Amino acid sequence: MELFYSRDIAAGGRSLDQEESNHCVRVLRHTAGDVIHIVDGRGCLYECRIEDANPKAVGFSVLKVEEAYGSHPYELHMAVAPPKNIDRFEWFAEKATEIAVDRITPLFGDYSERKVFKKDRCERIVISAAKQSHKGAVPQLDDAVSVRNFLAGTFDADVAKFICYCDDTDFLGVKKISIREALGKAAGNKYAIMIGPEGDFSRDEMALAVEKGWQPVSLGTSRLRIETAALTAVAAVYLNYI
Repeated sequence: MELFYSRDIAAGGRSLDQEESNHCVRVLRHTAGDVIHIVDGRGCLYECRIEDANPKAVGFSVLKVEEAYGSHPYELHMAVAPPKNIDRFEWFAEKATEIAVDRITPLFGDYSERKVFKKDRCERIVISAAKQSHKGAVPQLDDAVSVRNFLAGTFDADVAKFICYCDDTDFLGVKKISIREALGKAAGNKYAIMIGPEGDFSRDEMALAVEKGWQPVSLGTSRLRIETAALTAVAAVYLNYI
């Protein structure tokens, strides 16, 4: 079953945009009367009938709606520093969407090599990954923010906050634990996880994070690339629920 995406369907929109319409009619050869399936990016799957097979704006009617399509039993917010090669961040965003993530925030840290993030292309990749992996919800992709501004943000009290860090944390006066142990200690099912840039988080950033209630965690002894570390964290949360 192929899926199409419409950001307007929940608000009453009854046509696909030009890109989706072209794919529906000219690539997949759908015609009037065919039944297609559309996700709204908010978690719902719509079964629809094509009323107008216009390759620029496919018109449809809604037959039925399924809520929480392809959902997962937790909430995960990943805050990740994009590497110098932006293709690697886009790969992470794609694969994290396929597994299960709710929000992605690009971070700029003290040691970041990349200082610019343009999210338009990444948003398209995330939407495509959500459709491919049969998910009704598309993860929220934020504008990039500095580590300090991110740490200054507010989080609900029931969110377990983990910051992945390669070096020891003796200078912080707090013990770094494995992500498995951290997940086991979490009281609820809401998580926020931070992954730093190529040079990791600075000591000042780590001190601020601990002050704000973030638990330093380890992803094991292997030295991982940014995108590998981020996806490992996503998979750790996912595997904790299956």
